Amino acid sequence: MKPLDCLPLYEDAEFYDEEFRERDHEIPFYLRQAKAGAGPVLEIACGTGRLTLPIAAAGVEIAGVDASAEMIAQARRKAIDAKLAVDWHVQDVRCMELHRRFALIFVATNALQHLEDLSSLHAFFDRMRAHLNPDGILILDVNNPSVAKLTRKLGAPYARKSFYLSDGQRIDVEADSEYLADVQVLHFILTYRHEGQVVRTKDVRMRCFFPAELLALCELGGFEILTRFGSYDETPFTADSPKQIILCRPSAGNLKAGA
Repeated sequence: MKPLDCLPLYEDAEFYDEEFRERDHEIPFYLRQAKAGAGPVLEIACGTGRLTLPIAAAGVEIAGVDASAEMIAQARRKAIDAKLAVDWHVQDVRCMELHRRFALIFVATNALQHLEDLSSLHAFFDRMRAHLNPDGILILDVNNPSVAKLTRKLGAPYARKSFYLSDGQRIDVEADSEYLADVQVLHFILTYRHEGQVVRTKDVRMRCFFPAELLALCELGGFEILTRFGSYDETPFTADSPKQIILCRPSAGNLKAGA
């Protein structure tokens, strides 16, 4: 398996929380799914608990797994401050072993796109089958590849977003990207500026999953598709949808023994 190269992106957990402090549009969707399940929930690549903690606050039993020790440490601090009970784990999902099963497992907001190679994806689906109840649900949540983004070349940076730190400082984020067709990876460099001065940069690689390919990977991974949405408001998926949100469950005979 290809080593995870995304961990340096998540070393500064406090800055991550600052960057995504006001992002909450996915929370209602995941709250609905978590409440609908008849049992405990597991979030893969949970980060600092941006989705995990609201679900715990709603009274749902939930665990969170992330490969970044820094992100989990921040999540634990936030859970303690909020007096919420969450079962946190620092593990690589590809070799995850929690010795329990869940009614719902979800990997949200493009985190699956950090798994670039087929061996990593095989291992991911293996671990999902090992940790799901027989009737459990797996939710995958990735971008629907945009032709406009895939045709960009490095050297033509564009404004991506702006956000404000808790002290009121405005941060402007610029992206410069290229698509590496041979490995199906979108490579982009993010530059963060305050008043024109660079405060940090991030070098990001994200595997692109095309719609028919993602369905095939799920089926080859031992899962049957239940539903496919194109956004967090549960609009049906179309070719123009910004997201691919797939709800699936282990196919008959494909639930892995022992968790």
